[in-house]
Amino acid sequence: MKAPYPINLTPPNEVREAGWQAESRDSDGHLISMHAPFQDDDDEGIVWFVREETVRGNTVTIWPRQPT
Repeated sequence: MKAPYPINLTPPNEVREAGWQAESRDSDGHLISMHAPFQDDDDEGIVWFVREETVRGNTVTIWPRQPT
């Protein structure tokens, strides 16, 4: 990535603190996408997110749900 936008440089701890539950990053570590908290019964949504991002060569991080 030659000139990443500032959002692409957001560190994982800031992504999680902002309320996102998952993120994907490219091979350089740039933030590519984020996912809002998954629903309790959304196994299909989790699988879809992981599959779509890993097919593109991105790594995926999913954090445990934050207590409400």
